[in-house]
Amino acid sequence: MEPTYKFVILEDLANWNGNMVIEDGMFLACDDTVNMNVVARSNISSALLGQEGLFNNALSGVGIVALESRVPQEELLVVDLQDDVVKIDGDMAIAWSNTLTYTVERTTKTLVGSAATKEGLVNVFRGSGRILIAPVEEKRKTYYDYMNEKKKS
Repeated sequence: MEPTYKFVILEDLANWNGNMVIEDGMFLACDDTVNMNVVARSNISSALLGQEGLFNNALSGVGIVALESRVPQEELLVVDLQDDVVKIDGDMAIAWSNTLTYTVERTTKTLVGSAATKEGLVNVFRGSGRILIAPVEEKRKTYYDYMNEKKKS
């Protein structure tokens, strides 16, 4: 692997029912029992309106994957859905089960309402599966900031 100033997190695909979709740039390494494929976004709204591109990496199989995260593992939130819906603003969802339907939708029923709330669009995940959320700004800290804070404690 090449050096990183981000955080390395380890995820067991068994906790994801053997599959997960990850954001671009997160993949570092995996067991040889894990398969990596490129998957197209399943609908136009997630591909075009989400501004995240047309494709994502999908990991499947059995084993551990090493991912590069902008925040340490302890700051990540895990949300498990069971026939449910969750709406997440921005690029905070960094990984999700491929069993979830992912769309990008307006925050209100009208464009005027969305403009009034200053939110506009939101990522919507439906179904049963898991979502990994990084609930802080991308450039909040570097690894060195984090380590210096730990030394002071």
